[in-house]
Amino acid sequence: MALRYTLPLGSKDTIKNLVFTILTKESPLKLVELTHLIRRRYGRQVTFQAVRKAALELVQEGVLKKTIKEFSINKEWIFDAKKQLDALYLEISREHQRPTRVDSIRGEVSVFSFDSLNQLMKFWQDIIDDWFEHFKSGDPNINAYQGRHLWEALLHPDREKQMMGRLKRKGIISYTLGTGNTPLDNYIGRFYAKIGLRVGFIPAKSLVDRTYYVGTYGDMIVETKYPQELATRLEAFFKKCIQKKKSNN
Repeated sequence: MALRYTLPLGSKDTIKNLVFTILTKESPLKLVELTHLIRRRYGRQVTFQAVRKAALELVQEGVLKKTIKEFSINKEWIFDAKKQLDALYLEISREHQRPTRVDSIRGEVSVFSFDSLNQLMKFWQDIIDDWFEHFKSGDPNINAYQGRHLWEALLHPDREKQMMGRLKRKGIISYTLGTGNTPLDNYIGRFYAKIGLRVGFIPAKSLVDRTYYVGTYGDMIVETKYPQELATRLEAFFKKCIQKKKSNN
């Protein structure tokens, strides 16, 4: 991604910066008004010609928009700059959610290691986004997920809602099966049901169910094996919610 973003324009007291700063607060303005404001507010003894040159350069760069006699901030430039910066922020953020280790096996299976559940979740969501972007009519349209606790909705409910809404719009049918059986599990299940998933629960007590999570996206299978310590902590958290609810009653 090539970032074309004009600001910052060097030193804060350059004429271009002063012209831009003034126009962000008062717009539109004529050149004579800009010259007067720079002299009065910032104590700069600038010439009319210097202000004109700075303003026209900003117009050429797309930062300002010029009518017959007045200058103003170009809103299209603002939207474009924000879009590029948002994309840059997303790219930088993804650097922190990438796996700490990647091992490929026979080119068909990749094994990823993560430092946190949140890091894992964001990477998993990226996989779903990629599947969604490349989904074509006629492709397998089933998404199924199974896990001990559907904890993802606790961290990023808005992200989950947005993602599932996108899948529905492409005719993808989503199923979720939870093997936990606590009030919090049921609460999260109702949340997912409201955003269009078909949710079911089959309570299970085996250790395998507590550590193993799996999702299918078309012909792709994503499997996750949690460390036993992490699975135990998740179990304790969900059971703690039971105890808290009982004590409140």
